[in-house]
Amino acid sequence: MSDPILELLAAPPSPSMSVDENAVYAGGRRRVRRRALRRTGFGLGAAAAAAAIAFAVVGPGVGGDALPADRPSQMEGAGKAVSANLFDGTYAVEVIPGAPADQPNVKFYKVDGGKRSLLAGSSADANVVSMGTGSGADGIMLGTAPATLAKSLTIAPGSKGGIQQDEALLPGTDYKAYALKFDNPADVETYQGTIWMDDTDSAVVRDAMGNRLASTKIGATDTFFVHRDADVMGVFTADGGSTKQLGTSSITTLGTGQRHEGEDWSWLSITLLPEGSRNVTFEWADAATHHDAVVTDSSGTDGAVAWATGTAPGDGPGPRVTRVTWTDKAGTRHTEAAN
Repeated sequence: MSDPILELLAAPPSPSMSVDENAVYAGGRRRVRRRALRRTGFGLGAAAAAAAIAFAVVGPGVGGDALPADRPSQMEGAGKAVSANLFDGTYAVEVIPGAPADQPNVKFYKVDGGKRSLLAGSSADANVVSMGTGSGADGIMLGTAPATLAKSLTIAPGSKGGIQQDEALLPGTDYKAYALKFDNPADVETYQGTIWMDDTDSAVVRDAMGNRLASTKIGATDTFFVHRDADVMGVFTADGGSTKQLGTSSITTLGTGQRHEGEDWSWLSITLLPEGSRNVTFEWADAATHHDAVVTDSSGTDGAVAWATGTAPGDGPGPRVTRVTWTDKAGTRHTEAAN
């Protein structure tokens, strides 16, 4: 009897979203390792239910034999399969264009000694981020993402360790191979979703199902977003990003910083306030320098967005905002601790 936890689940329905073929990401494969000593953010919040699948080992390979790592499988009536290796060639994701409706169009493999062992097959839409895990891939999630995905944030509240990300283009398809590796394998169970942006400068942010989230530009390079259904907010920066669960008080503050070796901390603090808030000031701690808070056009976020940057010596804990003061729409002045 099979373990129901590891049984293959149906793929999520296709959302209403079009893909601009002219905007397909043309770069190479990308691998990201989040380094706690070099970059940090306060709060990895919860997100909407993930477009996720669970898979079980379905055999050592096709016909009981392992496949060469560089040889895609074939399926009657389908186009030529396209595959990509991930995490230094230890896993592979394969897409089969034009696969029959009753057959999987995505396959996942474990690679060992140059041979691929089939883990599972799935049906996945090119417009969603669809991830799976199970026996044979401890601490690993394998899946696909839209080819236009350029930046992404993993939502895994409760994760105890770091998360590595790897991705690779699947040429000639609308898909990108996508994988996550959890330093603590048990943390796979904390995965709740992926929030992503494409490679344009449009500041459009989407959830795993491809739904557009409320977002606004922060300065020249960063994009702030709010996912009200998931009670999460976050920011994509030029070289990463961070998320935080929305609090129960009237404001929520997110801080994210970076420190290059031998250099000072650079810090970005963002607060989501009630709509119509103005005259916002931040009170900082451990900051060598900081700028005044700027209230940004926050159309669609159901609130006002205030942000500011600060710096601190690299050998210290980094700057942080401790209190926020603002004037509401009625003209009343408020002060609350940053949370």
